Amino acid sequence: MQSLIIFFFVVGVCSSAHLPSTFQKCSRNKSDFRQCLVKAADNCVSQLNHAIPSAGLINLEPLEIPFMFIPPGSGPTKFDQNYTDLKISGLTKTKFSTFDVDFDNKIIATHFTIPELVLNFTYDVGGKILVFPLSGHGPGLIILDEMVCNYTCHFEEYVKNGEKYFKITRSELLMQPNSVHYKLDNLFNGDEQLGTQINKVLNDNWRDLYADVKSGYEEAYNKIFNSVFSNFFNRVPVSELFG
Repeated sequence: MQSLIIFFFVVGVCSSAHLPSTFQKCSRNKSDFRQCLVKAADNCVSQLNHAIPSAGLINLEPLEIPFMFIPPGSGPTKFDQNYTDLKISGLTKTKFSTFDVDFDNKIIATHFTIPELVLNFTYDVGGKILVFPLSGHGPGLIILDEMVCNYTCHFEEYVKNGEKYFKITRSELLMQPNSVHYKLDNLFNGDEQLGTQINKVLNDNWRDLYADVKSGYEEAYNKIFNSVFSNFFNRVPVSELFG
């Protein structure tokens, strides 16, 4: 299953940057390094309601994405999910429970929860949900509550302008919400009765529907998180991050 996501992150890439003064810095030589990283990650994400170009960080509140495609599943979700003009809200409320950096094996592993992830978009869908036909185009909303995530990335080190930097080589993301709420307006060209019925089917069966296309969502969001981390690591040297 392949998802497609298009987004544009405009950041500087030419020169190194200092860690913003409002960000918490953690020393890898101290015993509380892991605990410090958790607090630092929470602190960093909470400040991203505006872009910090010097550190390669974009505005996450909301995160704007031109296009996302989630392909059909093999079970009840036999329909393409085409979303345009997405505005994703709630990322700055992320809370980390673990944030580990394994310098020997070059792995960063994090565990975090997003209390409420809200997606506003224009949708275009066609196909079937369970045994019901599904078609429509218009404004839509998806709310994912208590999204629990495990993000792991593998990195290598390289030298630029005499400083060491991290470069992400691959990454994986697992996502599991506590609940999902759908609201798709203008289904079946505005047929309110059919639209209400299908929205109810979506919400009553959210668990099976999400499980069927889970890998598509994980792949799409993995690309988002990978880009955020990559931009940051490309701008801020290791000495600034873990001095």
